[in-house]
Amino acid sequence: MSRVKAAPPSVGKRLPAPSVSKDGYSFDASADHWRLNKDVQLSLVFPTAVEPETEAGFRATLRRYAEEASARHARNMETRFKRFLRDTGTVRVTSVDLINWRASLGTDEQWQLGGLKGFLLAWADYGFEGVSKEVVDLLEGWRIKGNEKGAAVAGGCPETGPLTDLEMAALLDWANMAVVRKHIAFEDYAYLLSLVMTARRPVQIAALRGRDLGQVAGEGAPLYRLNIPRAKQRGGRFRGTFRSLAILEDLFLVLRAQHQQSVAAVSEAIGMALAPELADEVPIFINRNSLKDIHRVDELQDCLAGRAPDLLHATTAQLRQALQRCAKASTARSERTGEFIRLSATRFRHTRGTKLRREGFSAFIIAELLDHSDIQNVGVYTENTAQEAVVINELVGAQLAPFAQACLGKLVYSEREAIRGDDPRSRVPNDRQHPVGNCGNYGFCASGFRACYTCYHFQPWVDGPHEEVLADLYAEKDRVRAAGCPEVVVNANDQLILAVEHCVSMCKEAKTRLIDVRLLEADCNG
Repeated sequence: MSRVKAAPPSVGKRLPAPSVSKDGYSFDASADHWRLNKDVQLSLVFPTAVEPETEAGFRATLRRYAEEASARHARNMETRFKRFLRDTGTVRVTSVDLINWRASLGTDEQWQLGGLKGFLLAWADYGFEGVSKEVVDLLEGWRIKGNEKGAAVAGGCPETGPLTDLEMAALLDWANMAVVRKHIAFEDYAYLLSLVMTARRPVQIAALRGRDLGQVAGEGAPLYRLNIPRAKQRGGRFRGTFRSLAILEDLFLVLRAQHQQSVAAVSEAIGMALAPELADEVPIFINRNSLKDIHRVDELQDCLAGRAPDLLHATTAQLRQALQRCAKASTARSERTGEFIRLSATRFRHTRGTKLRREGFSAFIIAELLDHSDIQNVGVYTENTAQEAVVINELVGAQLAPFAQACLGKLVYSEREAIRGDDPRSRVPNDRQHPVGNCGNYGFCASGFRACYTCYHFQPWVDGPHEEVLADLYAEKDRVRAAGCPEVVVNANDQLILAVEHCVSMCKEAKTRLIDVRLLEADCNG
């Protein structure tokens, strides 16, 4: 196939400056570091010395990518080209070096060359020196397999794959309790909840502003929506296009509260209250480092609507650190591994896609709800029909309970040890009106005794009839299944079942320890 080359420009290391990235950031194309947006900075320092025309052609091509494509795509090209140089030790782009590099990558990493192939062909198309016709002919003859997508999903990996319903419930239970106890910052909680409930990419959540939150009147109750900026669309600019997503009131209230915190921080920085129209433009998740440079309202307006409108938005690195703080503080455990649940933004997207597929939604619906532009990357959800969810029954529940550690209360050997042991109203009866423990909460609670087993205020009695609760829960599950209800309804109480199983297990261990202590005392006295 013949390729039409543009007229080659005069290229040296010095290039016209300044250049402007796709996200509106000015950068000096002759410098060794280019800032393309709040998240991405490129380094043009090579791992080995290269020929001047190769460096000049690379810089010129990468500059075009920085101006015309996303910052992340430009960084990918920079990273892959420098890896090519490092792995081969070459000083130029030659057919021999490309062939050797492809052979060294192996099957699993062929996609690395696949990305670089497009960059090198664009390099030649732009007419910059450094890529010969021989290299172009070689690349055009190659068919390179893309990177494997969805391996963690297809394999149901308990470390990196989709979360089960029980894991998700355990994580949310922990997060709700942790933010109340101030074990995690409210902003970190808001970001975690956004990931869980929207399954959107971090870059999209970072781009949210106050005006993206919406509330409309519904039949009987208001409806809540979130206009989420799209990402990864070719030619798209920052907050250029949106998709509206229905959200729960819980997420709406949390994000609104987080936005109010951001508005308060901005108001303090400029020393005055913001007009409602300007307050709506303040990011929900704010970059407090950038805010330090804002002192006047005109500077704020210019920042939000100027050439770098993403400057006040939290960087994806900052959001990643927020998720890391949540992961470090989390005590939620997986019922599959018994270990703390590993958190990543990708896992939440995989979880949403897998759950939608399990519930019978089509590829088009899954693509829409995960904000894909087409269905080519949702096949991993629609083609994988294995059931990842753990089936909880009498045979496996007791074995999984120590892993899940779902009972959050503290055992007491007698009512006298309970925090409110002298208050008869603190007793918690089961469905058969037999007391199973005490409530240590002095506030009002209308949740019912079942919720006690997953509440840290609960003080179950070691000798309490918890097996009765367990038997009733399993019987109820069997009745619901026999009635032909969907699995999502049948398994609705699985987290509670594991909590009660965990409580029963703890009581047995406590009784065993008590017997051992008494035997030891008897031996000492004898």
